[in-house]
Amino acid sequence: MDARRIVELDIQNFIRKALHIGVLINPRLSGEFFKDRQRISSKYTRFADEEDYLENYYKKYEEGEYLAAFIDGAFLQINYEFSIKGKNSSFLEKMNLCYLPPVIEGKITNEYVRVDYSNTDDNSFFHPYAHIHIGFRNTIRIPVDEVMLFSEFVKMILYHFYPTQFVELFGESIRTTNTKDTTHLGKLTKEKILTNELTKYYHLKITVD
Repeated sequence: MDARRIVELDIQNFIRKALHIGVLINPRLSGEFFKDRQRISSKYTRFADEEDYLENYYKKYEEGEYLAAFIDGAFLQINYEFSIKGKNSSFLEKMNLCYLPPVIEGKITNEYVRVDYSNTDDNSFFHPYAHIHIGFRNTIRIPVDEVMLFSEFVKMILYHFYPTQFVELFGESIRTTNTKDTTHLGKLTKEKILTNELTKYYHLKITVD
């Protein structure tokens, strides 16, 4: 496996498609962007809290500290780090994918979202190798069962915050109608409350054990 190559191609192909449709704007892909074999990274910023974000949002945006942006002023930051095993062999060691929400009239719209993965020994049952943060307080880590490509992360963001753009990009391949499955019973309901199609994408799993 060459994880490094997979990530690079995914970023290039998805940004090309998203730019063509107008979902993303202002990509920061210089000629040197993919030069480092061990890392693919935009400028990556850690914000201490919501106040820190409000104070620094415009500066980070104006200085181009992102990979690509949305028309509403939201932007995306990424960081992938790799362990290189050979010319055509590499594995992911670290991943940070961030959605920085727009600030309109001094207020944050949408939510800050970050997905992290780190292959280090200090992870634990309560700090999973891969997890998602929602909001600037970062007091909850929701475990995720897989790392994400850039395209998959943007797909998740579009699903939650930009339904029109989600349909523009994926409407031909994804049925975006009701989420209720009337052909099956739920645990306590007359119908199963989530269609099989949506379970392939983004939902919180409720354990029944």
